[in-house]
Amino acid sequence: MYRDNGDHRTDIEEVYRLALRTAKRRVVIANAYFFPGYRLLREIRNAARRGVDVRLILQGQPDMLVAKLAARMTYDYLLKSGVQIHEYCERPLHGKVALVDEDWSTVGSSNLDPLSLSMNLEANVLIRDRAFNRTLFERLEHLSDNHCKAMSVDNAPRGRIWHMTVGFLVFHFLRHFPAWAGWLPAHKPRLKPFSHPTGSDHHVPR
Repeated sequence: MYRDNGDHRTDIEEVYRLALRTAKRRVVIANAYFFPGYRLLREIRNAARRGVDVRLILQGQPDMLVAKLAARMTYDYLLKSGVQIHEYCERPLHGKVALVDEDWSTVGSSNLDPLSLSMNLEANVLIRDRAFNRTLFERLEHLSDNHCKAMSVDNAPRGRIWHMTVGFLVFHFLRHFPAWAGWLPAHKPRLKPFSHPTGSDHHVPR
């Protein structure tokens, strides 16, 4: 599955939402930059409310502060619905993987953020294989249990008032930025056939 600005604008997000909507046992998402749209957040919350074991592994020490501020704006909403959130704090996290139940997994380039889901050219591999799913689950479970800090409603970081204000503004700016960018003239690459100059004596070396 992939996302472009032509006929596949929402493919990756739609696949995530469908997988979350049909999840029955467990969901694990490890993502570098996490501030998805309201519909995807709602599917994550609804899965947890149905009794699905939903676990997010997110950045605790990102290479960009705004990424952490924006992600943390979603914590209360998700934690109060039973979603488990684990922050990986040993170094910046660049994983972009997820699994649902025992046979659905995805690995790829797409974060769950406005740039990946609404603007960038992204590609994910969708894997329907129980052995791969089991191995990925074991790796992610080990990561969250041994190298992450579990968040809770009581200990979820909120920071200073100005951090929360900046986080709120960043979150909503990024949520609407793709729509605003759509007003700008679109850049379309133009391809031209390559040909040697007339009468050229250049030869390809052997």
